[in-house]
Amino acid sequence: MTIKLPSRYKAVLFALIMSFSTALLVSGVIGLINAPSIDLFLQKWPASFLFAWPLVFLAIIYIAPLVQRVVNVLVEE
Repeated sequence: MTIKLPSRYKAVLFALIMSFSTALLVSGVIGLINAPSIDLFLQKWPASFLFAWPLVFLAIIYIAPLVQRVVNVLVEE
């Protein structure tokens, strides 16, 4: 038996998963580029990710509807 969330949580769940993966990837790449050593990178990456994740989450929640409107204007139905 599979337990699924109600559809009203779809946007928030999307934002959580998307922001997690985006913040993880971007904080990792930027941290790796700027870290003088792998040890320092591994030491600082978790804090960088935890700082970035809520910011990316809020950006997705608030900016995604605006982006969707722009896309709707630019793309034919």
